[in-house]
Amino acid sequence: MARNLGAFLVLVLAISICEAASIFQPISDSHRSAALELFTPADGSFGSLEETYEALRTFEILGIQKKPDISSGSCQSVSETLQSSSSTAKEIFDALKVNSLVKCKVDEENFQGITSRLKAVVNDASSLLDFYYSIGSLVLIKDQTSNVDVQLSDADGIFRSIKALSQSDGRWRYSSNNPESSTFAAGLALEALSGVLSLASSDIDHSCRQSYRKLTSECMSMSM
Repeated sequence: MARNLGAFLVLVLAISICEAASIFQPISDSHRSAALELFTPADGSFGSLEETYEALRTFEILGIQKKPDISSGSCQSVSETLQSSSSTAKEIFDALKVNSLVKCKVDEENFQGITSRLKAVVNDASSLLDFYYSIGSLVLIKDQTSNVDVQLSDADGIFRSIKALSQSDGRWRYSSNNPESSTFAAGLALEALSGVLSLASSDIDHSCRQSYRKLTSECMSMSM
């Protein structure tokens, strides 16, 4: 199911881009019907939180108003994930993404608890994915509540730790101990760096902002 969801989401995004370029006709009811047929919940759920987000995001892109009501099951999964002390940064990230669309009721105390855990993950992170999921989760929390302090105490150091994974060819490594690199990793890194800037205080080293703009510009140039 995850493969179908991901493939369809890519198709929808491609249609949206082409629509903007006036190559194809606008999204039609047939597209919406196809999505509803493809994304049929089982027992009130689309499966994992990651699959649930992909389905709900697809409905949002297509402008589907009458979509399956999976809010009850989704909110239960979100709540269980955010309350569990064994949830990984990725699981928290997926739960918060679903919550950004479903708008479940999450206690401020719960937000406080996972914020502390995520900050600890960021400070101890050694891989790009650890940075990506923990920082991304903090950005989502910032968007979902204003009563939690998500500011990073060492934004400069975290920014430089992520930047250290970059390579001169535009690719990024997944960790300092792993030689594997890719342009996909570069996208994750730039998103993580953007999150660091969003979570930093106003007095973050100006060179970090300049470096981010330069890296973004270089990435766009290489993709053209």
